[in-house]
Amino acid sequence: MGSIFYMERNGQKYAYESTSRRVPGRKNPVTDKVYLGRVDPETGKIIPKESRRPPAEIYAKDYGNVVVLDHIQNELGILDDLKQSFPGIGGNIMGAAMSQVIDATSFDDIHYIIDGSIIREKLKLRGSLSPATMSDLSEDVGTSLSSMDDFFTRRIGRSSSAFYSLDLTSVSSYSDMNGWAEWGHNRDEEELKQTNIAMVTDSDGIPVMFRMLPGSIADISVMKCTVEDMTGMGCGGRLVMDRGFESAANINALLEMGAEFTVPSNAKAEPIKKLMSQAISDMKGSSAYRYHEGRAYKTAEYELGIVRNGDSYEYIVRVPQNHKDSKENNERFERSHKLRAFVVYDPKKASDDLNAVISMVSDVELKYENTKHDDADKVYQALPAFIRKYVTFSVDADSFVHVERRQNSFTFADNRAGMFVMLASEGTSWDLMMSSYDVRDWVEKAFDVYKNDIDGSRSRTGDPDRARGRFFIKFIALIMRIHIQNAIREHDKEVLRTKTKKDSVNGKTVNEIVRTLNTLMAVGNTGDWKLTAVSKNVREIFAFFGLEEPKSGQILIG
Repeated sequence: MGSIFYMERNGQKYAYESTSRRVPGRKNPVTDKVYLGRVDPETGKIIPKESRRPPAEIYAKDYGNVVVLDHIQNELGILDDLKQSFPGIGGNIMGAAMSQVIDATSFDDIHYIIDGSIIREKLKLRGSLSPATMSDLSEDVGTSLSSMDDFFTRRIGRSSSAFYSLDLTSVSSYSDMNGWAEWGHNRDEEELKQTNIAMVTDSDGIPVMFRMLPGSIADISVMKCTVEDMTGMGCGGRLVMDRGFESAANINALLEMGAEFTVPSNAKAEPIKKLMSQAISDMKGSSAYRYHEGRAYKTAEYELGIVRNGDSYEYIVRVPQNHKDSKENNERFERSHKLRAFVVYDPKKASDDLNAVISMVSDVELKYENTKHDDADKVYQALPAFIRKYVTFSVDADSFVHVERRQNSFTFADNRAGMFVMLASEGTSWDLMMSSYDVRDWVEKAFDVYKNDIDGSRSRTGDPDRARGRFFIKFIALIMRIHIQNAIREHDKEVLRTKTKKDSVNGKTVNEIVRTLNTLMAVGNTGDWKLTAVSKNVREIFAFFGLEEPKSGQILIG
């Protein structure tokens, strides 16, 4: 310890500590002088010097949700793929996507989510994802089409799915987006221009790729391009599509591309209606019964053909020899492209179908029977077209309306109730067809999450490249949200099956899980962080995702 000495300046006495130390190469020792503070003139005690540095700011940042999301993306390999496909900006893409899972704000407000959480520290991001930065990032991503395809290829490579679902949705826009937003069939029934998004999900509903398309592009073009892209990216699974894609031309294109597929039929083509009528008698035998996933069905399988008719394509079936023009028809059938048609009867669906018809007809009868109207025909025409298929109005001499049921429509509804038709590539078995049919609505559910949970129903930019880049970032968020959603659903099923005690995860939505995790925060500053109190719900959520139980107190971030 050194010696203390004093100096006076302007009537004030100051204390210093003097220490000597030797320095190699120098003959005499070096004296170090350290200021200790002022000397109190009354007590003679040293008043320590005050630090001129302001106290460090204390921050409270979201911790729980970021730790869980980082664990999920690490399990799925998302950041690894982003860094490979988007060198230099993969971390920023990941950070923006994580913020969208936590709170689907506008892209101009993403920096508030980043700064209010440990995303920056966890992902080691540099700088701020300010509105200007996000605008540039969205544009950089949206113009990097080859990088996107590389990322999709990596995601498909990580998937072991046997089935892939394709669907199309519209995203409304107030701008024409340099020609990308056009008038077309708006699936949200909005009077706005739109772009289209074609998205592919695996058998678990996890998105693996997408395409942003002009708003008026035909479904057949979407299907052809997407199937070719999927094949080029190494996707060899069976393609499952919604009935909106079903047409003879589309199915013929799939056959020519050699694709394996399962597609529900809209049952509008006359040859398919003939198969449904024939199936009523063919399904009377005991061999027609099938069992799938705990439910009984009846089915009849047929060979269906597709032939060219001028500039279009049409379905064709083999007919008995006693039918008119059977020879010509059957010769065309033999030359046609072949596929399998499964006519299926679902007793539960039959009951639901008939209940729906009778319920709506009964409501109309209760509302309009024995009522008077200035223009009964106008009232009738205002009814939904589905209802008008089953009822008609008559007016008696006293101007009272009577609701009459259409007998032929009821007979047809009774015959077709519970029936549906599935089209599939040759070699498809009943079990394979039904297993693939089970995943048909996963992509539709993914679109619901995109539009409702991560604010994807509107394109809020007039630049198509930025719009594509923003969708890509939301696409990453969608992967994580659906992974969480699937995990919760499977957990609920397992608890129900085993009748084990429910925990804090059971019955929760993704948003509820995120809000619960929001309660666990890190408080402090760079290099000095502490966790707030850890609730039982948070502990159980961490355990559910395979994470160690968080402990209150000092922690390291990053």
